[in-house]
Amino acid sequence: MKFTLCTDNKVFPYMLIDDFYADDQQLEIWEALEYYRKENLYSDGKLEDGYGVSPAANLNRLYLEELYPDNREDSNILRVYKKILLPEVIRNYRNTTPSARQFENTNNDCSVVSYYEDENNYGEHFDSFMHTVLIWFYKEPKKFTGGNLRFPESNKIVECIHNRMIMFPSYYLHEVDRVKLESKYRDQGLGRYCMTHFYSKV
Repeated sequence: MKFTLCTDNKVFPYMLIDDFYADDQQLEIWEALEYYRKENLYSDGKLEDGYGVSPAANLNRLYLEELYPDNREDSNILRVYKKILLPEVIRNYRNTTPSARQFENTNNDCSVVSYYEDENNYGEHFDSFMHTVLIWFYKEPKKFTGGNLRFPESNKIVECIHNRMIMFPSYYLHEVDRVKLESKYRDQGLGRYCMTHFYSKV
């Protein structure tokens, strides 16, 4: 794991971790992502129920708690995502923002897998949780353009890089650039995957 503490903007700091998942963990995740795609388990991007409703979302989504309501350990993704809670990760997040104290006090999380193909994007929004973790995956070499994360309040752009994790307080406004994917690469799982983990306290 390679940590980058993005603290030049003291109001909106965030943490990046490149090479977040090990090779064997990536294989487990790809197995799950490919299964979800081939079984056509994604729905449109409108958030419902406890997630709220977001007309800004133009993408495909899958809610892991709905797919694994009583058997979270059956999910390859939910077996490995606990890496987010490693002491090394928490220590670096604590050095990024005082809000990390709040993260350490969370006791609930939910997870969403999103998939972006041509013309998909996610407009400006904030998340109705305490902390947000995004982890990006795509088949290499990258076939699409766009899909970068923007923080409009701090005018920061974070490049979408495979196996990169970003962690930030959920109240930050953020958006995802429109993805462009040539027609010959569409409908093959060659777009942008994002695993989102929301943390809160109940």
